[in-house]
Amino acid sequence: MRLKGYLKKLLCFGGLYLLITSLPSIAIEQQVAQAWQDPSIFRVNKLPPRAFYYPTANEQNAFTLEPWQLDSYKLLNGQWKFNWVDSPSRKPNGFEKVTFNDASWDEIAVPANWELNGYGSPFYHSHYCLIPNTEQIELPRYYNPVGSYRKIINIDESWNNKQILIHFGAVKSAFYIYVNGQQVGYSEDSKTAAEFDITPYVSKGENTLALQVYRYSTGSYFECQDMWRMSGIERDVYLYAAPKVRISDFEANTTLIDNYTNGELTLTTTVQNHTKQTQINFDLLVSLLDANDKVMSTKTLSVPKIKKQQSTQVKTVFKVNDVLPWSAEIPNLYKLKIGLRNSNDKVVEWIGKSIGFRSSELKNGNILVNGKPVLFKGVNRHEHDPETGHVVSKESMEKDVALMKAFNINAIRMAHYPQDPYIYHLADKYGLYVMDEANIESHGMGAANQGKYDPSAHLVNKLSWQNAYIDRISNMYHRSKNNPSVVMRSLGNESGDGINLEASYDWLKRQAPGFPVVSEQAQLRRHTDVYGQMYAPIQSAIRYAKTMHDVSRPMILIEYEHAMGNSLGNLEEYWQAFEKYSQLQGGFIWDWVDQTFAMKNSKGELFWAYGGDLEPPFAVSAKSFAANGLVYADRTPYPYLWEVKQVQQNIDFELTSKTPYEINIINKQFFADLSDFTLSWQLMANGVEVEQGANLGINAKPQTSQRVSLPIKTKLKAGIEYFLNVQAVLKNAKNTLPTGHVVASEQLALTGFALTNNTKSASLKVKDSENSLAFSTKNAQFTFNKKTGLLNEINVFRKPLLANSVDQPVQPNFWRAPTDNDLPQKGYGDSFAVWQHAGSNTTLTSFSSKKVSSTQYKVETEHTLNNVESRYFTTYTINGNGVVDVDVYFYAAPHNSYSALPRLGMQFVVNENFKNVQWYGRGPHENYDDRKSSAFVGLYQSDVDSLRVPYVRPQENGHKTDVRYVTFYDDKGIGVKFSGDPLIGFNASFYDMHDYDKSTEQVNRRNMHPSDLTKAPYIFVNIDYKQRGVGGTDSWGSKPLYEYELPWLDYKYSYKIEAVKLNAKK
Repeated sequence: MRLKGYLKKLLCFGGLYLLITSLPSIAIEQQVAQAWQDPSIFRVNKLPPRAFYYPTANEQNAFTLEPWQLDSYKLLNGQWKFNWVDSPSRKPNGFEKVTFNDASWDEIAVPANWELNGYGSPFYHSHYCLIPNTEQIELPRYYNPVGSYRKIINIDESWNNKQILIHFGAVKSAFYIYVNGQQVGYSEDSKTAAEFDITPYVSKGENTLALQVYRYSTGSYFECQDMWRMSGIERDVYLYAAPKVRISDFEANTTLIDNYTNGELTLTTTVQNHTKQTQINFDLLVSLLDANDKVMSTKTLSVPKIKKQQSTQVKTVFKVNDVLPWSAEIPNLYKLKIGLRNSNDKVVEWIGKSIGFRSSELKNGNILVNGKPVLFKGVNRHEHDPETGHVVSKESMEKDVALMKAFNINAIRMAHYPQDPYIYHLADKYGLYVMDEANIESHGMGAANQGKYDPSAHLVNKLSWQNAYIDRISNMYHRSKNNPSVVMRSLGNESGDGINLEASYDWLKRQAPGFPVVSEQAQLRRHTDVYGQMYAPIQSAIRYAKTMHDVSRPMILIEYEHAMGNSLGNLEEYWQAFEKYSQLQGGFIWDWVDQTFAMKNSKGELFWAYGGDLEPPFAVSAKSFAANGLVYADRTPYPYLWEVKQVQQNIDFELTSKTPYEINIINKQFFADLSDFTLSWQLMANGVEVEQGANLGINAKPQTSQRVSLPIKTKLKAGIEYFLNVQAVLKNAKNTLPTGHVVASEQLALTGFALTNNTKSASLKVKDSENSLAFSTKNAQFTFNKKTGLLNEINVFRKPLLANSVDQPVQPNFWRAPTDNDLPQKGYGDSFAVWQHAGSNTTLTSFSSKKVSSTQYKVETEHTLNNVESRYFTTYTINGNGVVDVDVYFYAAPHNSYSALPRLGMQFVVNENFKNVQWYGRGPHENYDDRKSSAFVGLYQSDVDSLRVPYVRPQENGHKTDVRYVTFYDDKGIGVKFSGDPLIGFNASFYDMHDYDKSTEQVNRRNMHPSDLTKAPYIFVNIDYKQRGVGGTDSWGSKPLYEYELPWLDYKYSYKIEAVKLNAKK
């Protein structure tokens, strides 16, 4: 080993920690100056990892999460002196010295990413390391920024005879620490805490604290995650004045025993002696309290004598009969309090921690929580803030958890690193299952199961890196070992597979033998307890469950449903499979929040910046892969978050009888009954509520059902479509959810839809000329261009519907602005592109009209679609009552085989006055054929602007499906109504889809944003037979499920056009 003779190995909790002890600072500096380039050095003088807690001197503060006002703490967040250089060769020499003059240095906030404060550039990529391969372990020579920090810290006289510890919550990617000119130590692993004992280096009064942070280090090879690559101090920095004999760690290992009815707590407390004498006659005062602070049990434990500069452990076991277990459904917590009492009968230190009794185990082919095969309705969560990057506030974390609970999400995968301890506290408190994950991703070197990949060259199979692996695994384990929300631990993400992950798995199993460990890269090899798949298609998951390749392990999709842009199709089909097959235990959607930044363009307009917007021009970027959240960066939900809520709800409803009305309520929860909720219902007639009821009591036990009668009095009438809407509503505010929150809902069809025809008869005027054919009724006029065969003028109540400022008649449309899922699909840039202008590049081959009666004419047209060499037939039946029946036949020439159609419909360019919209169909939010279960059929009002969904990269948005009719009208109520025969879909926008993305090729696209688009003075209205699904299996080639495609086939559809006048704008 390079530092032989200076470094000693300390075997701590089964892991190797490189420590330098009792060495002069000059010796340390000489031997570890190149640690950032040496994979065998990743911690120097760093304290062993521990559980996260805030020890205090006073019992009343034992459970504090904000200790900054206490005498024993100093929060060092705030302004620090800062210097940035682009290379280690330019770093300031002697900057750590007390006498160094930093007057010319800038100031920077701590915590902060320096790239977001004008120093260097952030880079976004989904997997590249942005540093050379590890064959020679050669970090960038010319561009490896170094940030140097200085801060004056004051040590109070009251801290005399205390042990002064410093805590860095997260520093990326590696750093050296100096105090008063002396080098204290070195740290890697940028997402777990680095703590140092700085007692030998400080004195009363002013002290100089200095850090030197490297953007790239050997630790960077572990940190190739799908995220913005940024640097700096990212979490809290603080000092703690501890007693000379202190509690340095504790492990509260809880489980359920006696058939999961009673609880067992095994408490192991580590007491550290920092003095130069053996310490005796210390006791531990241990109390276990319930949630109401009632003392359940107390113990006084003698601490064995502790030799100087050493530690000892004290172990005890508590049993709690009839325990209230912790689960995500019922997050019962107890309080554990530990005091350390010295020989003078004084308690010198207190620790408080909320704990939960729960078991998590692999048994009978499932991950069982408290003996039950729970379903993980999860999301992957990165730490991201639209202003501060990786620095995330407590308020933001609270908002995340509140939204997750509100939208029926019950689990978080900490992707792809241990996250701020506060999010674990919130998961414990409010109930979320956690898959904790080590800060290990070497994706830039390749990953198992992803094509080209050389295991022999990968650091996962380099024994010289093994200690660094285990260090990161240990850091993760110890920090969250007391959080009941953690029910699985992951060895990292996309980091290859080999001996170092095998050793990591074995290390974890020695710490917690029965606790589930996940390694996606291991697939079905021995060192994983879960078949942790990524983006497995639905049929692949079902195939695994049916053929039961490995009956001892469940499949959990640790990443699935890639929510990039307009996505998340076929989520319902995934959950149908998860609920049907016991070996499929759910998954974690990728991912929770967009990793975008709030910026302004040259016009001062706000937009969301993604990959390629912040980097220098030469940078390789994964571009809009940064935007694949269920929520925008500011936590505004995307429309498909409502689909998540609907599909993942824990209560289902079935209509069992209509005489009398009765529904079956199915409680899919594993632990909680339904007594916290009441049932509400509404009877809807053609989208309008005609009767309702509320506050019906329900109480079905977990995994059972209950039948409830509804006192509906309305007599159903023929020709009217009836739905029964039902909801389970929270009786009283609970945790993050308010009174009246709807936790589950369903729409139950009572009768079918029947199209109501306008049967009024009226005369029809016809004006036939050389170039046009016009039909006039009392309220409308329709004019055809006989040369093109297209409808090019519509007037309603003497007002022009079609925009005069644009020369576009009513024409077929087969295109949609490509979604992020569309673009990577094979052929989208060529075979799909034929559809982009297929509707406008047509040749009229036949135009005819005939009088059916004095009140009806037919116009029949045939067009050749030149781009796809097919034919398109349209029949318009113009009626004297102002209704036009439109029948369309698309003929797919059998000798051709073009790609599936993006959509099939017709486009109307409508005057901007008709900006108000009323529709009877699915809503109110955007929906597509493969993402519509959350959008109930109803009668909805909006305006065109509000229909728009401004995806970070402009793309298809705002669609509505299963529409019975839609009306566009002006402020006086005059407008046009499109009715399905039976159903249609529609879009309406002030933005031309052809402007959304000039290129259909993903690789060569320039970055675009909604603010780059020009709002037109007219409305693009698309009336569709169908639009292909948005898909969601992944965003790099998978298509929508076949049933949601529009394959190369013949199609027929019909709809109606009618001039209408509503009473008033609503």
